[in-house]
Amino acid sequence: MRNNIYNNVRAYLNANSVEYDLMANQFEITDDNGTQTITKWDFEIAEPTQEQLTALSTEATAIAEADVLAVTTRTNTKVSAKAKLIAGEKLTEAEADTLVLR
Repeated sequence: MRNNIYNNVRAYLNANSVEYDLMANQFEITDDNGTQTITKWDFEIAEPTQEQLTALSTEATAIAEADVLAVTTRTNTKVSAKAKLIAGEKLTEAEADTLVLR
C-alpha cells in the first residue's frame, strides 16, 4: 500500500499524543508534481521534519490500512443492512448505526 505524507503526519501527531480534528483543517498538505509538503501547521508542537515523518512510515502504513479496513467494513455493513431491510429481518446495532449515523 502506497503511503503519503498525510498518514505520516497523522502518525507524528499520534506519537506525540496530539488530538486533532480532521474537519478543523489544522494542517494542510500541498502536492507539487509529486513532492508533498506541509503548507499549514496549527498545533502547539513543532512541525515535523522530513526525517521524523520518514521514521514513522510503518505507523503511517498501519493508519492507511486501518482506514481502508474501516471503509470496507462500513460498506459491507451497509450492504448487509439493506439486504436485511428488504427481507424484513432484524438489524444488528452496527447495521442500524451504519444507516443512520454520519
